Amino acid sequence: MKKARRRSTGASAARAAAALIIAGGRGTRFWPESRAGRPKPLFAIDGKTSLLAGTIGRLRGLIPPTRIFVVVSADQRRPFRTALRGILPTGNLIVEPEGRGTAVAIAYGAAHIAKRLGADTALAVMPADHHVAPADGFRVTIAEAFDLARAHGAIVVVGVAPASAETGYGYQQIGPAVGSGYKVARFVEKPAPAAARRMVKSGRYMWNAGIFVMRASALDAELRRHAPELAAAMERFGAIGARALPAFYRSLEFDSFDRVVIEKSRNVIGVRARFKWFDVGSWQGLWDALRTDRAANVLNGNAIAFGSSRVLARAGDRLMVLLGVSDLVAVDAGDAILIARMSASQEIRRVTEELARRGLNKYL
Repeated sequence: MKKARRRSTGASAARAAAALIIAGGRGTRFWPESRAGRPKPLFAIDGKTSLLAGTIGRLRGLIPPTRIFVVVSADQRRPFRTALRGILPTGNLIVEPEGRGTAVAIAYGAAHIAKRLGADTALAVMPADHHVAPADGFRVTIAEAFDLARAHGAIVVVGVAPASAETGYGYQQIGPAVGSGYKVARFVEKPAPAAARRMVKSGRYMWNAGIFVMRASALDAELRRHAPELAAAMERFGAIGARALPAFYRSLEFDSFDRVVIEKSRNVIGVRARFKWFDVGSWQGLWDALRTDRAANVLNGNAIAFGSSRVLARAGDRLMVLLGVSDLVAVDAGDAILIARMSASQEIRRVTEELARRGLNKYL
């Protein structure tokens, strides 16, 4: 007697798919640990594993390393090539002539992957610099997204249940159910505080995690509809010679993928995240993601805190002692030390601007 054929699952679909990790940005708000030669995705929030390595690790068991690709800009090729040695095949580092935003990066990366793996490869696109836990919940969510993308020919976006009325994130409004997901009724980008509180209280909104799952055919259709010039460029990428590519690439003027496609498309489905998610964009954001003890201190390295609360301390070889302080960020990067109020950590970009003005480029 023949056994009944099992229905394909998201996990099996994922193994035939690919992942594109967007690894751009210098991460100036993580100065002094993040520098020009150490971009934000290579920053290790636990002092050991970089955000990029963590992103690749979460995909293990779902998508093989041979089908995981990282896209970076040419000026950051060297540190990423070094960081990925022994983790991914050398040819899986996709280098843009220069950073032109996520819409162009996704089109460029997808064109490379289609050439390598096939014209209608299913693709999971994600940033390299988010903090996610647990990893198995992430894999279940992405597998479910692959199922939805395949069944409905849609772009699937991951929605995270909001833990607070965060004004720095984008939001998705939950529409009617679609299989195990939901139709996204609309997107709201970085709402005002009062609007954010109303949305969270309603229970009808999710944080937008910036993770997209789609087949190449769905991406092509949406680009043709909403950004035909970028769709045409995607077709030309493989035919343009190395000398002509930088000038052609520089001519591509597009906003983020969210603005160019996701916010305009009527073919977007949301899937609920089965994991906790933090867009770690500042030292305070890192403290929010990692705090666990009663005093809400996050200590890394050779650091000790006495009678202190709401402290984020990252020490090097030297002993760092914090006594009777609160709402503080203290970072020892060896050649530079940062001491800042927690609430001022979003303003650290001003430090790098001042260092550049003074010609102190060795600290940038």
